[in-house]
Amino acid sequence: MGILVFAFHLDRVLGLNRTLPAVSRKFQFIHDKKPCPVVLWDSSPHSSVQMTWGRYQRSLKLKCWHKNTAPRFHSDCSPIHHHEWSKLALFDFLLQIHRRLDPHCCGFRSRVQDECGSSACSRQENMELGHLTYREEDPRRLVFTHNRGYFDRNEDSLDFRLLEGIRELPAGAVGVLRGGRLRERLLQSLFIDQTYWESQGGRQGIDTLIDVIERRAKVLLTYINAHGIALTDMSTSPI
Repeated sequence: MGILVFAFHLDRVLGLNRTLPAVSRKFQFIHDKKPCPVVLWDSSPHSSVQMTWGRYQRSLKLKCWHKNTAPRFHSDCSPIHHHEWSKLALFDFLLQIHRRLDPHCCGFRSRVQDECGSSACSRQENMELGHLTYREEDPRRLVFTHNRGYFDRNEDSLDFRLLEGIRELPAGAVGVLRGGRLRERLLQSLFIDQTYWESQGGRQGIDTLIDVIERRAKVLLTYINAHGIALTDMSTSPI
């Protein structure tokens, strides 16, 4: 479960700021004093977006709430701003989190440990997505929860379904991936959480995790170039 801590630091380094703060801590009364992730409690009311794969794809084409323009009544739009899906897709691809956009593992060769839902890939249009959360006080912006990804998924078995329908990605985050400073920034950020740092085997173990993310980043950058994905300034908070 240490990936929850890594996910938080990656989120901040990329400038997405959509995960709840997470740290690694030891407690005498649980886990035999072994490090475990502790996620900041968010007392604000949350809601979930109920969305099928088909509706999600149609909403991407509609660019819902783009330029803060209200969508037409009875459209396939949810309360979520269009740019949020781009941020989610990038984040989930780097960590290979499939539970939100591909809960039935239709986009890759699944394994037992991937914990896929019941097979529904033949009925993708009506497949329910999961764990799409937002604060009721801030309905345009997603909150990334359930950030369990996988470091042990090889490059030849990455889930590209997570990127399907995405035509633009956040320029700031992609700039970090392209700029060659992802490792440096992650090391600086992760070093602050000494409990997590030590639980992963120190610098050597942390470097191994970052190696995985850097390889996936290279794959993503190749995908961006091959598919003509636009890079858009998404730093302005949706209203």
